[in-house]
Amino acid sequence: MRCIHERGFFGKANLSRSCPIIRQNEIIRKRQYLQRRNWEDKDTKNKQIRKVIVVPDSDTDDENYCVNLKPEYQIDRCGINEKLCLSLVEAYYLAKDVGCLNVYEEDTLLNKEKMWETFSENDICFIPNYVTYNHFRKKGWVVKPGIKFGGDYILYKAGPPYYHASYVVIIDILNEDLTRRKEMQRRSMEVVNIIGLNRLCETAGKELLICQLIWPSNIPQANDDLSKININEILVKRQALESQRQDAADN
Repeated sequence: MRCIHERGFFGKANLSRSCPIIRQNEIIRKRQYLQRRNWEDKDTKNKQIRKVIVVPDSDTDDENYCVNLKPEYQIDRCGINEKLCLSLVEAYYLAKDVGCLNVYEEDTLLNKEKMWETFSENDICFIPNYVTYNHFRKKGWVVKPGIKFGGDYILYKAGPPYYHASYVVIIDILNEDLTRRKEMQRRSMEVVNIIGLNRLCETAGKELLICQLIWPSNIPQANDDLSKININEILVKRQALESQRQDAADN
């Protein structure tokens, strides 16, 4: 589990914030401990009971947080183990492109055709999401969900532990005649909305990247060459007018 996460930063832990924590003495916040108390099952037979170190809640971890810090040993009886949760796109990528994951539906091992069919039926955005994800993974980016910043993905240079995300990616799907494919449109692509999203990205220290997918008339299948889908990357920049730059210089 930890190997899959650390060698590409795939998935998200169900209990920890991001990286799955696998250690004997787990350190958690008080709010996390209280939440686990609500999950406790009185029937603790055949369930793992473990000690955890509980530290006080804090919105920031500045130097004053550790002053007079009084951690406590508590017993965690919720019986919930740390797991790594993969998205459908990550699962398909690891199974098909990396070849390090087997995907089962109940007791049946799914081949790539069946995975493509099942995932597409359960998520109407699976195919464009996978095409975009695969595109940026091949370019060396670590790709994570971008919903926090109003996008579809965010791109990390080497991974969340090393750098902040560089780009917020939104997916824009076009027909072969370059008209917008409205039935697959996720958000308004009006100029005013793009400007607003770009300002949000700038505030967060990121750049907005529009990933245009030129969609073929036939929906691609698992065995198809995805290179038939042309991909354009458009970097959104806000440029001040000469008069505005001059006013800023004078002030």
